[in-house]
Amino acid sequence: MRTHWGVDDPGHVVGTEEEIEKAFEETYPIVRARIEAFLALPLNELNGDKVRFKAELDRIGTLLA
Repeated sequence: MRTHWGVDDPGHVVGTEEEIEKAFEETYPIVRARIEAFLALPLNELNGDKVRFKAELDRIGTLLA
């Protein structure tokens, strides 16, 4: 099963040191929220239900923080 949790790569930001730091500071909470949401999934309930599991993964990919 695959899902895509696209987030702009702050490592590609070009600008001042402050702009680059801001990009990392904006990205971190998004990635953290998505990881925490994934870890909180009720995997025992989703076991065997690929459609629901995929829907949950896709939903997580929309979290902004």
